[in-house]
Amino acid sequence: MTYGQPDRNANQQQGGAGYPQHLWPDYSQDPTDPAWQPRPIPAQRKSTALLGVLAFVLGLAALVAPFLPIDMTGFRQYAAFPFALPGTGLASAGLIGPRGGKPLAVIGAVLCGLALGVGAIMLVNYL
Repeated sequence: MTYGQPDRNANQQQGGAGYPQHLWPDYSQDPTDPAWQPRPIPAQRKSTALLGVLAFVLGLAALVAPFLPIDMTGFRQYAAFPFALPGTGLASAGLIGPRGGKPLAVIGAVLCGLALGVGAIMLVNYL
């Protein structure tokens, strides 16, 4: 040891003044050392597009149902609502948070909004 240079062996053995040598010991170890084990990376949940797909399908059904060429005497003006209302809820749930299928959820919300508008027009004209 020369004058002005610290004793490196003393710092490595003692860890300085009672403190650990490294603040992040996992990063200071050599990955080629067989005793070194990296921390496992937590698995991320895969987000599905199920809510967006369901909103799209219900919005499409809600928009088509009032115009089907079948006998719906007395309830044709209400045919869009049983599909459009749950479709709107699923679309809004599909747009909240980190989910997949957001474009389908937006399209489903637009289709449900159109179907609600068509149903409201048909209901006003019926009354």
